[in-house]
Amino acid sequence: MNSKQLDGGSALQGDFPRGRFLAGLGAAAAASATGFPSAASALSGVPTLDQLKKLLEIDPKHSGKGMTVDCGLVFPLTGFGAIYGTHMMDLPHLAIKHIEQLGGPKFNLIVKDNKSGDPDAGVEAARELGAAHVGMELASYSADLGSMVPGIKKYRIFSLDGTGGTELAVDKPYFWGTIAKTPSDAIPGLALFLQKKMPNVKKAAFCGWDLGPLTNLILDDAKKYLSKVGISLVADERSAISETDYSTNIQKIKESDPDVVFIAMYTEDPGYFMKQYALSGINKPVFTFADTIAARQVAGPAYNNLYFAFDYFDGVHPTNPWAKFYVSQMAIVEPGFTPDFYSANTYEDFFTLWACMRRVIAKGGNPRDGVQLDAALEANPSFPSLYGGTPTSVGKITFNLKDHSVSSRPMRILQFKDGTMDTLAYFDIGGKDFRLA
Repeated sequence: MNSKQLDGGSALQGDFPRGRFLAGLGAAAAASATGFPSAASALSGVPTLDQLKKLLEIDPKHSGKGMTVDCGLVFPLTGFGAIYGTHMMDLPHLAIKHIEQLGGPKFNLIVKDNKSGDPDAGVEAARELGAAHVGMELASYSADLGSMVPGIKKYRIFSLDGTGGTELAVDKPYFWGTIAKTPSDAIPGLALFLQKKMPNVKKAAFCGWDLGPLTNLILDDAKKYLSKVGISLVADERSAISETDYSTNIQKIKESDPDVVFIAMYTEDPGYFMKQYALSGINKPVFTFADTIAARQVAGPAYNNLYFAFDYFDGVHPTNPWAKFYVSQMAIVEPGFTPDFYSANTYEDFFTLWACMRRVIAKGGNPRDGVQLDAALEANPSFPSLYGGTPTSVGKITFNLKDHSVSSRPMRILQFKDGTMDTLAYFDIGGKDFRLA
């Protein structure tokens, strides 16, 4: 494994395609030397870097300027999820470039491949990061389906996962999910939406990744909320991760005669399901819990009219100044790409890491130490967010200290129509503050 030096001083260990990012980053760096590049997008109210410092409450005394820190990055660089791993590598570099411009440290990214949910790869990644005394990391695939968690605990690696969260992990020391638990956090709001907008729905069928006992817990919780609005679960179909043939599952769903179908699967998998479902003749609404480019590409026309319930990041109409800044910069780095929740969460997670570092520095501690970083989060579990907020203030992410997931998160019910996502309802975790659009 080699080490390469990126423009701006951030070293990267590991090889992957990044030519497009470097070209875009060079343009972004030149354009943003004095703040926001006005040509990046048509968004109004985008802050300059100096304004962003105030919005994010960055104290230069404790910003870590001139410091270099090692940070692990465990992403799917090979396997069926590699489309996300290679794409999402753009985001750390954009984030650490902005952090340095805002007076923060340089990050030395130590990249590991979890091979798209390979538990052995996760175990090895945690071991290698621990052996290298890396105190912080961004994980994915719920710390590679939970396999990294023992290593995270053993080596005390402060870990954030904004793409998979913590739902697959039982023991969670040092491991925090920055994304709503899926589908659990979305089901209460979805139940309310069905009650208000689809009152004739009485029977639901489920098809999702087979996660063993965890799937049982998820469905037991879902049944509780669905029963409150008079909906019963009439089919429980489970599939392997990265399945491409759902013919048997769909036939059993058809036999159960549901009024609505829920699919709890991710990455490309919903695309394969929908492509086959469109030919089944069932013709009932389908709700899923993540929208991905890969699934859209696989499904093609079958994706049209699909419903969603999750913490959607609106890359077309960002809701706060920091989100506008991020979207405008992404327009330079990846022209034509609308930032999604995976990319927004990865970018935001680096700023959460940096916020914890600043807190440790302010107390005279060691900002490279995972134990101290973890303690800084627990002492104050609220951080700035790209989600929510107002036209003049950034949003806020708050962690639940018991389950290590987010305690509040703007969520939506949406429908994909003719290439666009239409918002149908808004709510927070647990269905709180539900309202129709």
